[in-house]
Amino acid sequence: MNEIERSGLIKRYLAEVVEQFNSGQAKEHAYRPALQRLMSSFDDIIVVNDPKRSEHGAPDFVFLKKSNRKIIKGYAEAKDIGSDLDKTEKTDQMKRYQSYGSLFLTDYLEFRFFRNGEKYKTIKIGEIVNGKLQKTPENAGSLIDELEAFLSQAPERITNGLRLAQIMGGRARRIRDNIIEFLDHEDDKSKELLRIYAMMKELLVHDLKPDKFADMYAQTLVYGLFVARYNDSTSENFSRSEARDLVPKSNPFLLQFFDHIVGPNFDVRLAYIVDELCEIFSVSNVQEIVHKHLRVQDETVEDRDPISHFYEDFLQEYDPNGRKKMGAYYTPVPVVRYIVRQVDRILKEDFGIAKGIASDEMITRTIATQPYRRPGDRKDRTTTEISVPRVQILDPAVGTATFLNETIKFIYKGFKGQEGRWPAYVNGNLIKRLFGFELMIAP
Repeated sequence: MNEIERSGLIKRYLAEVVEQFNSGQAKEHAYRPALQRLMSSFDDIIVVNDPKRSEHGAPDFVFLKKSNRKIIKGYAEAKDIGSDLDKTEKTDQMKRYQSYGSLFLTDYLEFRFFRNGEKYKTIKIGEIVNGKLQKTPENAGSLIDELEAFLSQAPERITNGLRLAQIMGGRARRIRDNIIEFLDHEDDKSKELLRIYAMMKELLVHDLKPDKFADMYAQTLVYGLFVARYNDSTSENFSRSEARDLVPKSNPFLLQFFDHIVGPNFDVRLAYIVDELCEIFSVSNVQEIVHKHLRVQDETVEDRDPISHFYEDFLQEYDPNGRKKMGAYYTPVPVVRYIVRQVDRILKEDFGIAKGIASDEMITRTIATQPYRRPGDRKDRTTTEISVPRVQILDPAVGTATFLNETIKFIYKGFKGQEGRWPAYVNGNLIKRLFGFELMIAP
């Protein structure tokens, strides 16, 4: 596009806007065709005006790559000419849009460009003075340059932990809010989501409600991608498929979940958001960012437990009220280890349990039972004896499982090297009795 063509684009755009404004009848939507024609002038771009909206809001325009319509190049939110854009920036609507990678806010004369919620450029090609529209065509070249850059920019490279947590939190909120809407208006596109909803109810929470499912889904997806990227040894690229390959084979739930996000039935409305995040991860050294953010040195990574610790920062950006309600505040590993050691000591010294927290001793309990009776039958109580472990571990607010993780490691270290005794524990029987699940422990 040469300079004459470039200046001609803005000239024609401004002429259309002025014509509508001078009619005295134009409202916000009257200017949209002019903006749509302007944006459609750029190579390989399709402009969708007023895409399907939801109760949670959606920007007025979406710009798709014509040669691959699965790729979104950016978004735009338009307000009526003369609107107070400073006030608009502070609205809940714009706060929701912080999770969109590339977006500009405009009143058709002033253009404010945002990247992942951060404003980086403002350009005016006109303004309203005493009720009249005054053009500033000298800024036409700057606007064209910025719009071209806006439509072709590479993913943002993150360099600090707070920014990473903000972007992850924003994407998770966007996924959560979309899912709530999708489940509220069930259609053929929602079949796969409903399948995952049923799977979570069967495997995790039997009375799971749609809003809680949306929350669990969003957090599992975004933080699962983060953990996969953290453990990714190939720094050149990252995708949903690569994340699936990095999921531990010992976790069948996560395997099924990530099979879902790489499968052909994954909701394209969510795929846009996920792929945006994967692109950001692909150009960012997540492990280095998190270690720097948590002041972790290589030799103390294990003590700092970065993945568990960073979850607190992510949750603060995703849902600070939910974090407070859940009591999701990270307990430093050294504190957890001290508590585990003290519990082990008390069990040995005060209760006389030789193996302490690692005890596999079983005891017999007598419990009362109430068998089912038909109405009118005499309801006699009966008793039965059951065998239960003398030492059991309960963590009712498990969170990131720091206490359970450190307890398992403490037990393992206590038997490491005792070839005649440890094999009885490594088969998982002790862990299953203590925690209710099978676990593989690598030496």
